[in-house]
Formats: sequence, structure tokens, C-alpha cells
Amino acid sequence: MKYDIKKYLACALLLMVLFTACKEEEMALGEGAVRLSVNVSGDVSVVTRAVDPGISASMQTRIYSSKGLIRYYDATTPMPETLNLASGQYHAFVLAGDSVPAAFNTPYYTGSTDFTVRSGETTSASVTCTIANTLATVAFDPALDEVVTDCKVKIFTTTGELYFTEATTDSVGYYMFSGKERNLAWTFEGKKTDGNSYTQSGVVEHVNPATKYAFTFNFDPDGAATGGTFLDVKVNEATIDSTHNVVITLRPQIVGDKFDLNEPLYYETNGGSETSLWVNAATKLQRVWLSCDKLTDLGFPTDSIDFLAANGSLAADFQSRGISCKHTYQEDKDLSNAKITLSESFVQSLPGDEYTFTINAIDAAGKDNTATLSLVVSDAIVVTEEAERSSIWARRATLLGSVVKETSEPLSFQFREAGTDSWTSVPASRSGMTLSAQLTDLTPGTTYEYQAMAGTQASVKTATFTTEAATALPNSSFENWQTLSSSAMVMYGPGEEMFWDSGNHGSATLNKNVTSPDETYKHSGRYSVKLQSQFVGVLSFGKFAAGNLFAGQYLRTDGTDGVLSFGRPFTSRPTKLKGYIKYTPGTVDYSSTSDLPTGATDIGNIYIAIGDWSEPIEIRTKDKKLFDKNDEKIIAYGEKELTSITQGADGGLLEFEIPLDYRSLDRIPSYIVIVASASKYGDYFTGSTGSTMWIDDLELIYE
Repeated sequence: MKYDIKKYLACALLLMVLFTACKEEEMALGEGAVRLSVNVSGDVSVVTRAVDPGISASMQTRIYSSKGLIRYYDATTPMPETLNLASGQYHAFVLAGDSVPAAFNTPYYTGSTDFTVRSGETTSASVTCTIANTLATVAFDPALDEVVTDCKVKIFTTTGELYFTEATTDSVGYYMFSGKERNLAWTFEGKKTDGNSYTQSGVVEHVNPATKYAFTFNFDPDGAATGGTFLDVKVNEATIDSTHNVVITLRPQIVGDKFDLNEPLYYETNGGSETSLWVNAATKLQRVWLSCDKLTDLGFPTDSIDFLAANGSLAADFQSRGISCKHTYQEDKDLSNAKITLSESFVQSLPGDEYTFTINAIDAAGKDNTATLSLVVSDAIVVTEEAERSSIWARRATLLGSVVKETSEPLSFQFREAGTDSWTSVPASRSGMTLSAQLTDLTPGTTYEYQAMAGTQASVKTATFTTEAATALPNSSFENWQTLSSSAMVMYGPGEEMFWDSGNHGSATLNKNVTSPDETYKHSGRYSVKLQSQFVGVLSFGKFAAGNLFAGQYLRTDGTDGVLSFGRPFTSRPTKLKGYIKYTPGTVDYSSTSDLPTGATDIGNIYIAIGDWSEPIEIRTKDKKLFDKNDEKIIAYGEKELTSITQGADGGLLEFEIPLDYRSLDRIPSYIVIVASASKYGDYFTGSTGSTMWIDDLELIYE
């Protein structure tokens, strides 16, 4: 049969990203947001239109900087209409589809690119996602009907296989290869007219990704007449190279005129100058709004104004007091810009203080943008800066400031708890015009205020920060338990909220709890938690189950396997997990992995991770969808393995600590994962029925 290759050409995704920054030069009227020829930071604006629904529904986009993963988007957390990135170097990786060893009509796409965002330039970059599969189709020549019936062909790799029959010849097989394997094997099966079975096999070696291999099976009468095979197999190779474009547009841009809007402007009292900024749009502007909560104190009739909607008297009043806006729209080019000006007389009249002006713009396409202009009016030598969120921990923080005038005075910071009177002084370190100081031994969950100092003169600005809470683990001594109607024992009392869970929900269906309270060994209180690995079943029906606990929830049982939810909401950053443990490993008597064969000594395992996942992590033991300690969403990770019996005091529990290794210092977590198992490979139903672990008094340490 004739195969229509156009019908099955797989699309590639072309993700065009426009990164906009501007030159430091005077802007001419009418240039608008396309050129943005004024000072602006290297922010990135990205707007994408919908791609093919079948592709976009599975698309995952990751953007990395030198600090690791900084953006992740998928169907549940789609890429926002506008995405801002600071100047710097980035790597984008995009995937879409379903990566399985073999499946019909199931393409998988991947693509990546490196790009740099530079201030003063307009840069474009693209990610072309090409199909990662090797494709196969099968066609049967009608002449085969003369000699063979019930034809079917298995096309397979070492990890996946698909069967093609005469009824499924319109199907396309998609294969993913692992490791160095690059062979596509086939086996033809049928029944000859004499009633005997016929089989023939072959291999296509060194196949390529993004390539379709069309197998055609024909009758070879010459071969059959000479006693050879009657099957003639032809394989045609075709490269898949089509693309799909994604259209890009821009939102309005708000930029400073010859200054960086992301940095405050510092003026001496009575010494400021005219200050302007531009609002530029690729279509007609509908709103240009300015506000400052100190305007009425300065004699203005209101603290805010929409320059494009305000009546003439309000706009005139603002202009007479020193704030004006000039708007221009070029209808033939569908471009507009607005210049907001704070006059020199207005700036020089400002009393010593910090003034924050918020500017919001909306265009006719509904795109919007917001920016702030910060003016600091003072005769001070130094200015306090806001501390970065990522530098604020539970017990430590980094203070920031700037030098605005050269001085021989000693530079320092003073800080105190908000609402108290007494200041504490710490020396400042200087790098260029930037000041910093490290504070330690702070109180978790507490608001502090601080000022930069030059000698005895303080900055006019006082900044605040709040330390992270030293969040504790609920029921970490495992004193509270109850037994549900299903006979599963759970680690929370009646009326309490669940934090910990275990595999008891599955094992209790056969009247066993692999995790239970125990009074034999403990560090404090009445109980520790006992994790006992065991065979759960009746006679030979059942499976090995590891004694376990985890922060999360057991969702359901799928056959004899569990579906779990790992992780609880968490936004603090501890440095260690501390606790008390006793472990007695047994000899492995159940094994389904070469990592721990029968007869080896079992391994106990505890690990902790904090990460910025958008939701808990679903674990499926049946599909081996397990926790990945190399997941890019992990911010910090720590693990402890136990390979021998522990030696606690008087045969009791041994104190342990698991340090957290931080992979990123500028990301804030959203979830915490803690897992303990008496048999590390319990996910693979591997371990010893003689392995038991006791744990008590888990504690997160904050520094």
C-alpha cells in the first residue's frame, strides 16, 4: 500500500523569544516600544500564542541561569504572558509529548539553546524542539495474500516493542532508545497456505532519531522457487524536518531617561534635577497611571492620576506643581509613547525622605506593565538598601547599603528588633560603592529594622526584614497515633492534621502494619516509631514491604502497589536534620534488583529534601516513578545510609545528623520531603524481613 508521509510528519516546536534592552541615548518621539532607545535594564519580555493543543498540553519549559533552574512551566503552571529575566546568560530546555520506550502515535520532542541578555541591545533567540523518537511504519504488499495469511510484524528495541498487523498499517510506531543502543529489530509472523507457521527476523542497525523507517513486506516468487525465503523486505528512510512557529509580541515598556529605573536616584536636599521616564507601546496606550503616597502631603489634590483619562483641570493642577505627561500616538505605525516628567523645581522642593512613584501602563491589546521610580532626597553620605530575600535565613541575614559620597568616616550598620529602642552597631564591608554586613544569632520569625551609617550620620532610609521561621516538624516524637477503620495505624491523633504517613494503608489490607509505635527503644516520651520490613501476604500471594515513613500522604493502592504523595508545604531553610535512631539490618531474602541481591546485608535509609515544587511529588511504585534526588527542583538535599547495626548507648538509640547540601542559595522552598525506610530498595520490593529501624525526636536545625 502507498504510505502518505505528509500525514505523519511530526512537528517541531519553534519557540521564539524576544529579549529587549535599550541603548543609553536620547529617545526621539515616535520610536515607541519596538526600539526602546532610552536607558532600561536588560529585562526580558516574552509573549507566546497558543501552539497545537496536543503539543502545548504536555510542554515543559525550563530556563536555567548560572545559579541553576530559575523558571519551570508546564500545563499546570503555564508560562505567563509576560516573563521577565535580568541581564545575563541563560539556557532554555523544552520538551513535549510522552517519552516511552515504544508507543503508537505518541511523539516526543526536545530542544534547547543558550542565550545571553545584554543591556543596551535587542537580542533574539529560539528553541527548536525536534522530534526525539525514531519512527517505524509497516506496509504489506497485497501479493503476500497468495502465500501467507494472518500477517503480523513485531518491531522492537531492547526496552520496547510494538505489533503491526494488516488492521493497523496506518499506525506509526514511536521508539525511544536508551544508552548506546541504536538497533531496530523486526520479526515477521504468518501462516502459510499449507497451514504451517512462517517466521523471519532481521535488524536495521544504527538507526537515527527524527527519522522514519518504512518497512514494506513483499512476496518474492524467485526466492520461493529456488527454495529460499519468499519474503522480500524493503526499508525506506526519511528524515523528519517540519517546524511549527510561535508568534511573539511585546508588552508596554517603562524606562528611565538616561538612568536605570531599577536603581534609586539619590539627590541632595535642594539639589535635584529634572527627572523623566518613558512609557512605550507597540500599539495605542490606553492608560498611563502614576501614584505616590506622599503627593497629597506635598500639596497635590490626589496621590494618583491617569494622565490619559484625567480631566483638563486635574492634569493642569499636576503640571503646575511640577509633574506632567506628554503622550504621542502614531496611527499609521500603531506606535505610541508617553513621557512623564518631574520638573527640576519639583525635585528640588522635596524634603529629605524616600519617594516611591508607581507607574502602570496598559495598551489597546490589553498588555500591561508596572514599574517604580525611587527618589531618595538626603544629605546623608550612605543610603540603606533593601536586603535580598534569599539572604534572609532563620538566624542570619545580610544587610545592604550604598555610599553616595566619598568619606573618611567609619562605615557601619545599626539594627534592632522592630518596636524596640536600642540599636546594635556592626561594621560594614565595602566593595566599590556597595556596603554589606552579615548578622548572625538572630531570632527566627522576627522583624528587624536597620540603617546604613557613616560615622554618627544615619541614612534617611530605614529598611526592614523578617527572618524565616524555625519551622518544626509536627509530631516529630511520634507520640500521637490512631488506628483507622481500615486497621491502618497512622501517625496523628484524632482531630489532628496529618503530616507523616506510611505504607500501612496498603499492608493493613492483609492485617499487617509495617510502621507502628514502639515502647522498647525511645529517646523521650512514651513511643518511638518502629519501621519493620516484612512479607505482606497470604502463603505465596503478596509482596515484600519495607517499614517506612514519609512526610506526605498514601493516596491509594494500585493492585499490590502504592501511589504516594511526597512532600508537605514548607518555606523555611534548615541546615540539618537531627534525630535518634536504632537500626538492625537483616540478610536480604527478597530481591528484584541487582543493586542488592539475595544474601546481601540490607541497607537502611533516611533522606531529606527541600525544593520549589509547585505541588507534592506523586510516587508510583508500580511504574517505578520514584523520587529523584537529582531533580532540578531540589534546593537542598541530605541523606544517610545505614549498612550495619547501630551502637546506641545501652543498646538504645543513637543520635544522628544529616547536613543539608544547598544547591542554590537564592531560591526559596515551597515543600519539604523526608523519607525513612528500613529497607532502602523497598520501592523495588527488595530487602530483608529481618530489618527493623526505630526513630525518635526528629528535629530541624537552623543556623
